[in-house]
Amino acid sequence: MKDIIPDLASWGYRNIDLNFCEMMNPSSDIGNEYVRTLGKYSKDYKLNYVQSHVPYPRDYGSLSSRERNYFDDLIKRAIEYSISLSVGAVVIHPVKGNIEDNVSYLEKFLPLFEGTDSILALENMEKADEMSDSRQLLGVIDAARSRYLGICFDTGHAYMRGLDPAEEIRAYGRHLAATHIADNHGSEDEHLLPFFGTIDWSAVMQAFQSIEYKGWYTFECMFFTRYLPESLKEDAVRLSLHIGEILSSLCK
Repeated sequence: MKDIIPDLASWGYRNIDLNFCEMMNPSSDIGNEYVRTLGKYSKDYKLNYVQSHVPYPRDYGSLSSRERNYFDDLIKRAIEYSISLSVGAVVIHPVKGNIEDNVSYLEKFLPLFEGTDSILALENMEKADEMSDSRQLLGVIDAARSRYLGICFDTGHAYMRGLDPAEEIRAYGRHLAATHIADNHGSEDEHLLPFFGTIDWSAVMQAFQSIEYKGWYTFECMFFTRYLPESLKEDAVRLSLHIGEILSSLCK
């Protein structure tokens, strides 16, 4: 993030999603000094950090007690960093298991949000053995009974699961607090920019409008520029901004 944020700012972005999943890398240097640098960027480049994503275990239930404690600590630190940077929606993955398993898991982190303007946003996942549809995630929301818990809707995940993204958006309704906007062709989580896959974006944006969604449309398209030469990456980022304008126009 320290490397790419100045570039994103110079190419036109002012509202940024922070990827604290970077903390899972063995070489990660994310700590207090790193976060102070991000705070300085916010002032220097006039940026808003509107959303973030905390680290995640692949299968929390299969981890040892030591491994669980390790991930719990990473996630708590990422939440604290996010709140210190005035991030509005902090995205977290559900764990594999039932509603009760997820409520127990989230109760470790929800107290960190007390008295803040931030919210923990539970993301819909993409695999059959994960929390992936609105019925499951809304069950967690109802059971947790916390004003600090909402939903992050990932368009790509829903589409991969064979769900209708527009119908899922309408089902989440007022509980929708954040988004991951990404396209694919229905089989892999390609993290493409909209219109480079086969999702019906007109239907998606009209569904957002129908529930009067007031949050951010946050691109999660980290693989889109993976194979581009450096000389084309600025063009790709500027294209993403234009695509954002087209998506917004579909709501009108």
